[in-house]
Amino acid sequence: MDVYLSLAAVWLLGVMSPGPDFVAILRTGLRHGRVAASWVAVGVMAGITVWIVLALLGLTALVQANPLLGTALRVAGALVLIALGVTGLWGVLRPGSAAEPAEPAGEEAAGGAAPVPAELPAVRAFRLGLLTNVANPKALVFFGALFGSLIPASTGWAGHGVVLAEMLVIGTAWFLFLAWAASRPAMVRLYRRAARWIDGAAALAFLGLGLALIG
Repeated sequence: MDVYLSLAAVWLLGVMSPGPDFVAILRTGLRHGRVAASWVAVGVMAGITVWIVLALLGLTALVQANPLLGTALRVAGALVLIALGVTGLWGVLRPGSAAEPAEPAGEEAAGGAAPVPAELPAVRAFRLGLLTNVANPKALVFFGALFGSLIPASTGWAGHGVVLAEMLVIGTAWFLFLAWAASRPAMVRLYRRAARWIDGAAALAFLGLGLALIG
């Protein structure tokens, strides 16, 4: 039981740390609303599930023993993050781009309500979350180190199932909370005042993370 409690505490701190997943969900919530941000969160958790399962199966050791495989994963992930960053910067800098969410109309505008968010289809939102997460192969190293230090080698499949379930519940709860918080009317109104700066900062964050992977 102590193992699972320790794992939960470390994982909660890790999942709350700002990173590409955090940026993707936060920006989507501000720009497209809670539902779209929640789908991004689901995509992120799908990616996390992949990394957890691979780490539990021992792929971390394989990557560490095969530098070429590790390099290939880093380059592929870097290209995805750089592409997300470049696309975001182009959306901010291109002539006539609309960086702000849709304007509120009628009585909503007069009453100070949050603007109606621009729609982002669920499939695109899910894909954004999934790509953002799987583009960071350092997650595999993180999970490998986490499991190697906290989970006894004698742990069977049932114990691994508990680990997976525990981490998915914690991660999903946090990211859905983030999606909800980012889509609050006060946050959206604040975003509208500095949309270009926020979108630009998010794009630069993706670009910087991508470059750091191959740096």
